[in-house]
Amino acid sequence: ASRSWRELLTTAQISKKHNLLLLDYDGVVADSLTAITEHTAAFCRDRGLGQGLASAAIACMRSATLSGLIQAAGITGEHVRDYGRFLFRELNKNPSRVPLFDGIPELLRDLAKTYTLCIVSANHSAVVRQRLESAGLVDVMTHLYGNEQPGGKAEHIRQAMFSHGASAESTWMIGDTVGDIRAAKQAGVNAVAVTWGWQSLETLESARPNLIFEQPEALHRYFSGQPGTLPQSGPVP
Repeated sequence: ASRSWRELLTTAQISKKHNLLLLDYDGVVADSLTAITEHTAAFCRDRGLGQGLASAAIACMRSATLSGLIQAAGITGEHVRDYGRFLFRELNKNPSRVPLFDGIPELLRDLAKTYTLCIVSANHSAVVRQRLESAGLVDVMTHLYGNEQPGGKAEHIRQAMFSHGASAESTWMIGDTVGDIRAAKQAGVNAVAVTWGWQSLETLESARPNLIFEQPEALHRYFSGQPGTLPQSGPVP
């Protein structure tokens, strides 16, 4: 019988050599939901487009892509392109305004010693780079895959594997949305979900990832070879 992600948390031993860790940016590394919600609300309000991103709409998003944000906020027609430019400009004005989740800087610095780390994001890589540079973390990343590059996340995962000579079994995609899990599965790699980002544990469980973590510290312990305390909710059937 197949084993649940909870059983794997306590029993799996990872061979860290040659492993590739791919991390989503928004919702995994950076707590950008508040900033993006506020910027979207301001954009919509100024143009008479409603209130922006409602919590219910965010919960239903497949992934935190620009197209997903546009759809969730109800932005249409001539405003679509303007919104993309507006969001890019606002997020670049003051990168440090978007906080990194507690424990993430330490996790990245530590795991970069034994893993190859890359960002695979639906955000523009320039936004990601500027924020990581302001935190002194850009050098721990081998590559930043962003939305300005051809292909979606599944294709970027495959590109990262090819570039770094990693097998599917030794590659882990860490995301916070159903879309991230689906991209990992489409690329044939291990799908890891975290619950401190954009979507809930229940929503993430419905996509059946290989592993789920509820705190950055638990993710850190697991990939450093020290499995931590089990999450509190029930296992995936």
